[in-house]
Amino acid sequence: MKSSDIDQELFTESYCKVCSAQLISESQRVAHYESRKHASKVRLYYMLHPIDGGCPAKKLRSENGSDGDSVDKNKCCTLCNMSFTSAVVAESHYQGKIHAKRLKLLLGEPPAFKAPGLKRSYTCNICNVTLNSIEQYHAHLKGSKHQTK
Repeated sequence: MKSSDIDQELFTESYCKVCSAQLISESQRVAHYESRKHASKVRLYYMLHPIDGGCPAKKLRSENGSDGDSVDKNKCCTLCNMSFTSAVVAESHYQGKIHAKRLKLLLGEPPAFKAPGLKRSYTCNICNVTLNSIEQYHAHLKGSKHQTK
């Protein structure tokens, strides 16, 4: 399968499979396909799904310029194409959200979507106000505007 065939499957007039974006109008389609976010996701997609069937995630060259198979994980992350100055920085990266997200994509797991409405909120029906925490809710109940109503 050629690269252009794959592109036609991934990027259609009405849907971008890489970004899971529904494209309703011409202007929305143009804006989406020209966006930085789309370009970033496409780069990541091709890094994780190479056309030539090679290794997913481009290999970084080691400092001496050779293409050794083993890369010190405290010096660079081939998955994210990043290099590190110390083991502490490397460990911080490996525990971070970006690395975890790319690792999930590499393993074929769908990206996690935050479902709306799962965050707890507190509503005062008297004042028609929604608050984010129980502390805010109690402070509101003690406040002068609520007491007046």
